[in-house]
Amino acid sequence: MMRWIKPIIGLAAVALAGWQVKLLLGALSGERAAPTVETARAQRGSFALGITREGTIESADIVVLRAPRSGSVLTWVIDDGSPTKQGELIAKVDVSEYKFQVDQQRLDHQSRTARVEQDRRSRTQDVESAQMRVDTTVRGRDVLGRSQLTETEQAGAQIGFDQWNLTWAQTDLGKQDRLWRAGIVPETTVDQSGRVVSSREYALNRSTKEESYLGTEHSSKLAQSAADIDAAQFEVGVAERRIREAVDAAKEQARMAGQRLTEMEVELAGGEVRSPQTGVIVLGTTHVSGGERPLRQGDRVWPRMRIATITSLSELQVAVRLEDSSVGRLKVGQETIIRVLGASEQEFRGRVSSVSSAARRIPPWEDPNAPTDQRVFDVKVTVLNPDPKLMRPGVKVKVQFVFERVPKAVYVPLKAVFDRPGGQVVYVVDGNRIEARRVQTGQRNDEAVVVTRGLTGEERLALVDPTRAEAE
Repeated sequence: MMRWIKPIIGLAAVALAGWQVKLLLGALSGERAAPTVETARAQRGSFALGITREGTIESADIVVLRAPRSGSVLTWVIDDGSPTKQGELIAKVDVSEYKFQVDQQRLDHQSRTARVEQDRRSRTQDVESAQMRVDTTVRGRDVLGRSQLTETEQAGAQIGFDQWNLTWAQTDLGKQDRLWRAGIVPETTVDQSGRVVSSREYALNRSTKEESYLGTEHSSKLAQSAADIDAAQFEVGVAERRIREAVDAAKEQARMAGQRLTEMEVELAGGEVRSPQTGVIVLGTTHVSGGERPLRQGDRVWPRMRIATITSLSELQVAVRLEDSSVGRLKVGQETIIRVLGASEQEFRGRVSSVSSAARRIPPWEDPNAPTDQRVFDVKVTVLNPDPKLMRPGVKVKVQFVFERVPKAVYVPLKAVFDRPGGQVVYVVDGNRIEARRVQTGQRNDEAVVVTRGLTGEERLALVDPTRAEAE
């Protein structure tokens, strides 16, 4: 056995010497055998200048499905994550407990419908009573008018009578005065006739004043009667308005009760929850002893509880947080390039659809690694050409916000360029050989740099230092 050890050691020494010579020749020629390293291909075309941030795919069209107002127990529910189409059944709820509530609502609707006519009849009596007061007041005004007319005629007749008496007394006074002057009658007769004239003048003056006072009194009573009529007519208008208000209120309550009854009867009809659009189902959750889990058959759901959300995959967007120092150059409509993590060579087009109006601090439960003093803006980027196979809600992507483009450029990943004494170097991988090549670089973004000299744009480059890979 020992005699085989020396030949084996000799062969190993020869092989080692040969490998060292090969490395030496490769070093002298600038080439070396390619170790197993990560590579990427140089690109040729339009180079985008901007910043790159990580974001999360989400749907721009999400519909929340809630449990019927009947609540109760799920008798069937679709699997979480299932694709669905518009009109497809998502869940069914046991509505047996709901029937009593529907019956109560039906009775309430019937009661409110009957109350419409009850309120109408009740308020109609108020209108009739008010109208009777108007009629009574109008009749009283007519009676007052006739009575005042009689009083006015009597007063006028009294004035005429007193005027006639005064005229007769004045004539008699003149007659007696002539007879006295002729010596036919004594002076006392003239004095007596004068006193009669004075009494007749006083009577005429009194009847004239009484007529004037009567006119004032009549005007006052007529004005009061007119005011009473206006008040009674106003009461009629108030009563009629109250009829309309009461009946309208009763009708509205009956309508709402009927609408509620219709909704409840629809929910009672089957307790089915159907999808209003095409998308992917994300079931709601329920609390259990270990935390939360998706809903399943037999779970209790409460009225308006979230049963599921339907996420549309045809309208996707990316939610990105951008620090306040970088958001100044951003605007709605900005061009973006989107790459899915793990499939970074495939690019998708995007456009900035919204930028939050104010910066905010990131709470620790949202990102425990975020700096506590950092303020960010929430940015939404619409995906213009989504790929449902790669892009689903929750998938992480990188979004490059394009501020400027360099046409007809050769560019490589930043990781492919290494600083060496005398300049920058890339390692070109060609089959099983690696060539160190000096390059000159120009403009760059967060992930790539333009190579202005040294590459054609078709080379495959090492993304790690192959000399270190060999040493390892």
